[in-house]
Amino acid sequence: MFVPKLQCKGKAHIVCAVAAALLLPLTTPAQAQQVTMETLLDRIQIEDMITRYYYDLANGQAHAMSEYFTEDAMLDVDSTIANGRAEIEKLYAPAPGDKKKAEPKVSKPHNHMLLGNPVIEVKGNVAQAHVIWTGVKNEGVGKVPMLYEQGREDTELVKINGKWLIKKRYISSDSGLPDKYDATYKARENPLKPL
Repeated sequence: MFVPKLQCKGKAHIVCAVAAALLLPLTTPAQAQQVTMETLLDRIQIEDMITRYYYDLANGQAHAMSEYFTEDAMLDVDSTIANGRAEIEKLYAPAPGDKKKAEPKVSKPHNHMLLGNPVIEVKGNVAQAHVIWTGVKNEGVGKVPMLYEQGREDTELVKINGKWLIKKRYISSDSGLPDKYDATYKARENPLKPL
């Protein structure tokens, strides 16, 4: 670790002491989570679970989304709140007019969710995961992909019987907010308290 050495003479020693005190935080590394084989495995399991969650959502598996949550979980999507698995399942269910009609077999648009910058902290059987998500629409092989939404998610997880489940999830849009959330949307930062 680098520690600055200051040469101070005479009455300047007070100024030097203050300068050294201000520089000290810059010389110590940021406090990071202690990485062990167990925390590394937990982090991989959490990241895989979040990736699978978005994969299932993108592939029309909305009926299975509540299985990623604890029985008493809370899901907050831009301040539209669902408590418990039954309400979460209802929140993910397609609107009655969204039933897909039989379409001819042609290339159809695909929407994908890119997940980035995961910050995952594990403490025993509880964890927090913070991820940036970006929605990408692909209208066909010869067309340029388009970004259609982006935001953040802040998630509290618990490990039950060896499986990580979502206890609280806050999904916050930063752009491309779907119309159905206009009435409840409020700009916010990470609402979770640090572990």
